[in-house]
Amino acid sequence: MFFVIFDLADSAAYNNALGIDPDYVPGKVSLGALLRRTGGKSLPVARSILTDALRLDPTNHKAWYNLGMVHKLAGRAAEAADCFQTAFVLEQSAPTEKFSSLS
Repeated sequence: MFFVIFDLADSAAYNNALGIDPDYVPGKVSLGALLRRTGGKSLPVARSILTDALRLDPTNHKAWYNLGMVHKLAGRAAEAADCFQTAFVLEQSAPTEKFSSLS
């Protein structure tokens, strides 16, 4: 039961962050990942949120990975493999430190 409460608290925090900035990609990815882990009827919502995150930042390897997991859990193996491949390539080419932290 603790994990359900923890997930609900996380969900509320991500929703609050997205209420402040609806285009905050890390918040969308985190909420999508949380909903993916919840599974079941949350998978279509997770897919929608992660797809929206990728619309805003198509190079986000974490969003691609989580979308792949959503596809895998939904039984869409080909789509999952494509997402995992994209996530892998993007992760390999990602800088080790964010450019914004270099100023």
